[in-house]
Amino acid sequence: MDKDELQLLGEKNANLELVLKNTINELQQKKRALQIETALEKVSARTIAMRSSSELAETSAVLFRELKELGITAIRTGVGIFDDANEAMEIWGGTVADSQEVVKILDYVSLHIHPVFENISPARKQNKPFALTVLSGIEVKQYYQTMSASLTVPLHQSHREKEFFYSFFFSQGALNVTTSQQLTEEESNIIIRFAQVFELIYLRFLELLKAEAQTLEAIRQTSFNRVRAEIACMRTIDDLNRITPLIWRELVTLGVPFSRCGIFIVNETEQVVHAYLSTPDGASLAVLELAFASSTTIQQVVENWRQQKVYTEQWDQKQFRDWMESLFKQGQIKDIQQYQAEESAIESLSLQFIPFSQGMLYVGSHQTVDAFQMDLLTPLADSFSVAYARYEDFKKLEVAKNRIEVTLSELKATQAQLIQSEKMASLGELTAGIAHEIQNPLNFVNNFSDLNTELIDELQSEIKAGNMNEAFSISNNIKENDRKIMHHGKRADAIVKGMLQHSRSNTGLKEPTDINALTDEYLRLRYHGSRAKDKEFNAIMKTDFDETIGNINIIPQDIGRVLLNLYNNAFYAVTEKAKQQPNGYEPTISVTTKKVNDKVEIIIKDNGNGIPQKVIDKIFQPFFTTKPAGQGTGLGLSLSYDIVKAHGGEIKVKTKEYEGSEFIIRLPISIS
Repeated sequence: MDKDELQLLGEKNANLELVLKNTINELQQKKRALQIETALEKVSARTIAMRSSSELAETSAVLFRELKELGITAIRTGVGIFDDANEAMEIWGGTVADSQEVVKILDYVSLHIHPVFENISPARKQNKPFALTVLSGIEVKQYYQTMSASLTVPLHQSHREKEFFYSFFFSQGALNVTTSQQLTEEESNIIIRFAQVFELIYLRFLELLKAEAQTLEAIRQTSFNRVRAEIACMRTIDDLNRITPLIWRELVTLGVPFSRCGIFIVNETEQVVHAYLSTPDGASLAVLELAFASSTTIQQVVENWRQQKVYTEQWDQKQFRDWMESLFKQGQIKDIQQYQAEESAIESLSLQFIPFSQGMLYVGSHQTVDAFQMDLLTPLADSFSVAYARYEDFKKLEVAKNRIEVTLSELKATQAQLIQSEKMASLGELTAGIAHEIQNPLNFVNNFSDLNTELIDELQSEIKAGNMNEAFSISNNIKENDRKIMHHGKRADAIVKGMLQHSRSNTGLKEPTDINALTDEYLRLRYHGSRAKDKEFNAIMKTDFDETIGNINIIPQDIGRVLLNLYNNAFYAVTEKAKQQPNGYEPTISVTTKKVNDKVEIIIKDNGNGIPQKVIDKIFQPFFTTKPAGQGTGLGLSLSYDIVKAHGGEIKVKTKEYEGSEFIIRLPISIS
């Protein structure tokens, strides 16, 4: 794994850790919010059950317990209703921490009886959420003495050195909370929410009949939200086993009579209904896979679902027994008694199926569900539908993610193959150039060797004939030819050594390199490579090298690959234009190097057809090519761009359609 991949992996891990941390914080916040909501619901539920004002004392006890569950330690809680006309408060109950028993109080207390109550009116006028009075030392004892003398049921004497007396307001009254230490801002905000709940509750309480309907709606919405919240956590189809017990609990909350319930998911593609049933105690009862044609009941369920209609059916004991036995024979259930979920045989069962987008909400009861109760079930089914749709979206995303991962894996494999193909293509061009370059000195070596062989034969003949002057002249010619053989042999040797130097394994280490020599060498090699493929090919090559540049610190193999890729494109461009304009066109490629401040510029220019402006922004993208299919991988310029960037340089292009292109490579002179 290279450095870039390690860095990318590190970045991904860092991102994952940040996401995990944020997720944990979010879950903790949601957990706390859920605790608060649950506490509010419990207080609300107890108050909703009130049928007389005296029950406010018991509601206060629930408040006390819920505050304790939330970690708010109180000495005493209570509910007070304001009597503004008499500047008094009607106290309805309280709970003492030591005994945790409900102390039923029904008393009027003047708001002028003690500073604890005197501080209430100014706070209300200033629209403060609560009033706070702090008593310490003798003040605590005096308070309890005063209140015990005024109330029908005296308060337990406190021996604490300091107490905090809070009154959290709602429009008609206040929640009175006494603590041994000051509440935190969060604790105060929680009790403020309790006070807001009490305000709504008391308004409903004043209009009891209207309150019952409004309270039922609040419970129903809370129930639906819980279903949505639970399904929002679903990750697999097996998680539906957790949903049916949840629906059971919500049906209890809504007051719908039933003995079993479940979710029927209709799969039109597979022609199967997936049923998830719950037992009376809220545990998972069974998971069934029922073919559409498996029974008349299932056929009717599916047909009514298609029409989005409620379907009901009444079973007697025999029908229910036959149903269980058929499931047992199919292997859908393992234990008939467990599936029955009741000690005695079911005498009759009323089946109610309420449609939603993906299936049916099932409620089985010993008596028929009335219209009012059915109205409660319909929104519950709709709520489940919305949440289940989210689950299906999540499933699709998971499938799409898996497909993307497979595609990405295949793409990486293809990319690796294409890069290798590009390297092999470049190697082929380089090899052809090397072969052609070496052929010239080898031709000289061979020619002069043949010539020397002939001269030696002549020399021997002249010596035999006694013509020593002629023999001496021939020997000089042999000597001169031998010198030329040695010269061209060394030239071939230099070419081979140079190519071995540039083609050796890339260590990734930068080294001082004569950029002019490297640029010229690869130009000649690419030219000879083109000549090797097409004997008729010819082009004018112009070079203008800045001799003041000297050596620069680069990886010569990598920069050589960049030069070879750009030369390939240039020679291809002039070759294609030469085919289109066989007369009057002179293929020309010019290469210039120059020193500009602290950079070296290598400019490679051709007079080919140029690059269309509409694609100029894409030429450095991987796999993009302007060549016909099969003639280019689209990786040459992309790899060149990456190599130059890795050297701290840049590569740009200037082009004019039908007139040619100019690539400019800028490399820092000093690269660490």
